[in-house]
Amino acid sequence: MGKKQTYLKYLATTSGLFFLSTLLVKYFDFKKDVFNGNTTALLITEIILFLIGSLLLGFYWFVKFYDLNKEKEYVMTKKEKIYFFSSLGLYSLSLILTMIFIVVAHNIVNITALFFVMIVFILLGLIVGSVFEMISRLGYQSYVAKKEYEQAQIIKKERIKKMISEDKNITEEEAKTIVSTNKKRTKEAEALLKADIVKKKKEKDTNPFKD
Repeated sequence: MGKKQTYLKYLATTSGLFFLSTLLVKYFDFKKDVFNGNTTALLITEIILFLIGSLLLGFYWFVKFYDLNKEKEYVMTKKEKIYFFSSLGLYSLSLILTMIFIVVAHNIVNITALFFVMIVFILLGLIVGSVFEMISRLGYQSYVAKKEYEQAQIIKKERIKKMISEDKNITEEEAKTIVSTNKKRTKEAEALLKADIVKKKKEKDTNPFKD
């Protein structure tokens, strides 16, 4: 998972926490009278938490759809689209349930049952939605990894050709060893390795006891 996707997951998680906080604020006030009977302040707090969560979730999905439309080379499969839109639906359901809780909880006396039912469904919606969204990206992640590998191979071949053209004493196999993609080397380290290979080759060529 790239940094962008990681940040987006944090964004989605944070939005979910704001939704859950909306329920918790109301429940704790019901149990402990945190707002001392000031229902207006309580309602404003709930709405603010809900709006922040909604904005974060909205931005999250805006970026997701933007990336989806921007990517022209990769086309989601039917199965991936089902998971993707199911994820969107579940996140949206969590948002709607939070909104329903705010309205209903202010019109009933005992909110305990409502609180536990809603918090379970909202949590399930957020968790399953997150899993579905992750599954919908597996194909794209595989595509990106393959693309990066192919690009790395092209760069590797170009470096090998350049190295051979610059030094005729180096064979293709030796050049492959030097620019091996499995080892991340600095240019200085690569130059030292190249010099070492050339040196060993010269020593072998000048050895009177060689076969």
